[in-house]
Amino acid sequence: MRRAEPIAGLGGVALLVAAVLDFGVLHAFLLIYALLAIAVPLSTLLTRGPTKSIGTAALASAFGPIAVILALIATDWFALAAALVAWVGSWLSLRDESTPGAVAPTIPRLPVP
Repeated sequence: MRRAEPIAGLGGVALLVAAVLDFGVLHAFLLIYALLAIAVPLSTLLTRGPTKSIGTAALASAFGPIAVILALIATDWFALAAALVAWVGSWLSLRDESTPGAVAPTIPRLPVP
C-alpha cells in the first residue's frame, strides 16, 4: 500500500460519519465521495497490479474539489475537513510511483547466436 492511501481512507471514513450524522441532499453526494475515498486503499489491498488502484485514486482526486465545495455550501466544518483529508490523501497517493504487490515478469534468457 502506498503511504498516502490510508490518509484517503481515513478522510473517507470521517466524511462517511459526517454525511450520515447530518443527512441532506448535499450530504448524499458527500456520502458517495466518502465511499470512493474509502475505496482508494481497499482497491490496493484487494487487487493485484496498479491499474485499479491508480484509477480509483484518480477518480477520488478528480471529484475531491467538488466534495470540498459541497461541504462548504453545507457549512459543515467537520465534513469540510474530512473532504480535504480524503482529497489530499488520494492526490498524494497518485504522486507515489511505487507499485506495491507487483511482481516483475520473468523474461527467459536466450543463448547468444
